[in-house]
Amino acid sequence: MFYVDVDTQYDFCDPKGALAVKGAQDILPNIRSLLAHAQGSLIVGSVDSHNFSAREVAENGGPVPPHCVKGTPGWLKMPGTLPSRAVFVPNVDVTPVLPDGFGALYFEKEVYSLFANPAAESTLKRLAKNEPAVVFGVATDYCVRAAALGLRERGYTVYVVEDAVAGVAEESTAEAWQKMRAAGCLVCRTEDVLTGR
Repeated sequence: MFYVDVDTQYDFCDPKGALAVKGAQDILPNIRSLLAHAQGSLIVGSVDSHNFSAREVAENGGPVPPHCVKGTPGWLKMPGTLPSRAVFVPNVDVTPVLPDGFGALYFEKEVYSLFANPAAESTLKRLAKNEPAVVFGVATDYCVRAAALGLRERGYTVYVVEDAVAGVAEESTAEAWQKMRAAGCLVCRTEDVLTGR
């Protein structure tokens, strides 16, 4: 089993973040518990990584304010969500060099899916093989959905932890759950993962 930590960054998870997701603060204890439980297993994830000229930013004609700009506080992961010896993989087509004993692997991306990072697919194939994936983070209706569906498309068994995800809007979150279930994603709770049920 491997763990997929999606976009647990200040701009999404802190109430003062540029694109704060309602309810993200409430799920952080469960996310921290999952990551603590995952120590010694493969932890991968995604981090939204933009610059100020990103196309999706409002001042450049996009629909949202600047957020998760690399090098700013909003880009950083929330306290307790960054395993020691984490490696960040830039959004370029290179095979990452992984040090012995790395604690986690985070793929930088500019759009929803962690598979938008060109190194993600081959790296996961090499490291995760056919193990099931446990997915959590934000936002249910955007990047969590994209990660879960991307994993299913590549043949992984996927568990989405329902009390460790938060969505932006009720309607799009309900649609995301429908699509994930239809794709064969399984739903579990934090306690199920921690107790091995």
